[in-house]
Amino acid sequence: MNNENLDPSRNIIILRSVWGKVGMKYFIQPSKNPKTGRYADCVRRVDSNGDMILSDADRNSGKYFVKEDETFTIEDGTVFNLDDEYQNAEWEAIRYCPLIAPDRYAKDNNGNLLIDGVMDYSAKKPRYGIAELYVYKPGAVAASRVSRKKLIHKAINFILDDTLGLEGMLTKAKLLGKRMNNAAASDVEDFLIKKAEKDPESIIDLYTGSDTQLRLLLIDAVDAKVILVRDRVYMYDTTILGASDKAAISWMKQPKNQRILELIRKDTYPHLYVDKEEEKTANKK
Repeated sequence: MNNENLDPSRNIIILRSVWGKVGMKYFIQPSKNPKTGRYADCVRRVDSNGDMILSDADRNSGKYFVKEDETFTIEDGTVFNLDDEYQNAEWEAIRYCPLIAPDRYAKDNNGNLLIDGVMDYSAKKPRYGIAELYVYKPGAVAASRVSRKKLIHKAINFILDDTLGLEGMLTKAKLLGKRMNNAAASDVEDFLIKKAEKDPESIIDLYTGSDTQLRLLLIDAVDAKVILVRDRVYMYDTTILGASDKAAISWMKQPKNQRILELIRKDTYPHLYVDKEEEKTANKK
């Protein structure tokens, strides 16, 4: 089943080893789906003689079944053609093996990489992951690279075409936690472009997300000490907004909190409200 010359359009899965082509072999048996606690539908139990236990329906189905204790030898480059009934069944039987990650940088429910594990060596318990094999689909890597380059291009265009110019870019930098009011325009632009190259989604969200203005208000309110952060809890006077910036933004979006939100705006940007009052007075004259 090892073949490098594959048509990318075919329904093909290749297993790659993080150790590369060093002759490492893995002996893998069928594994249960961790969400259901059950084997794949193609897996059947065996009796005391090691024979597969099949029902009459199984025997008459014409389907290929896999013994629950069958051992498959896997190495770097092992191929499964999912259009082939036998290979598809074999893949379904082992796909949930802890040694196999769905892709090179897949993560578990806690956000840890299945292969590289916790790579923050300042953590109390840094570790490597359990998986040593990962799924590679021909053409998928190239498609992913192209998609990412398009995202980066889109993010950079947002920065270069910012309708508010330097002021708009300074605001975006502030939302990213970088105060650059005294920096040259080229430095601000360079900072944002580097961010776009690393995390294009975050830049695109700054320009298209519905929460941008509320996020800016939260930052400015904290800077002005209108909103205080006590024990990681955001508070306006005696009102608790939330225990994280996301929770505080969620609180700000709720219709029932709009009256207090307006007070936060007024306390944070008093000059804007003074200008409005002066404008009203001037219009009356």
